Amino acid sequence: MPAAYRGQVEAGLTRLSAQLGLELKRHDRLINSRPALQAAEFARAAGLYEAIHRALFEAYWLAGRDLSEMAVLREVGAGVGLDVEAMERAITANAYGDYLDVRRAEAIDLMISGIPAHVINDRYLVMGAQPYEVFEQVMEKVGTLRRARA
Repeated sequence: MPAAYRGQVEAGLTRLSAQLGLELKRHDRLINSRPALQAAEFARAAGLYEAIHRALFEAYWLAGRDLSEMAVLREVGAGVGLDVEAMERAITANAYGDYLDVRRAEAIDLMISGIPAHVINDRYLVMGAQPYEVFEQVMEKVGTLRRARA
């Protein structure tokens, strides 16, 4: 990650985590998130997406774990009740690769380059970790547009 961009990311994380009272772990390198994304899609198919999504978030940001490591994904998957053997086979086989590639192409088309990213009402893009007030402002604009159309 270029130093200037990393500085912006770090400053944003520091500001938001302080506002929320969180102590987020910093990582020395950008991890390959594809294995974690595959694990999340495996969990979605098993009806456990919300559980693994939160567990992966906590493992990465709160515990500082490397989500590109299969051992970490197995531990997180087991913690939410997934069949970790089947999950590992799916990740190794790139079972959700085509799906993830399509989602990535859509993100690129929308000029999304950061996470989290929220497309609201097919009109507004809120990218990166943002304060609650940003979402309030966007939702007010969405409401104003709806009232103007009615």
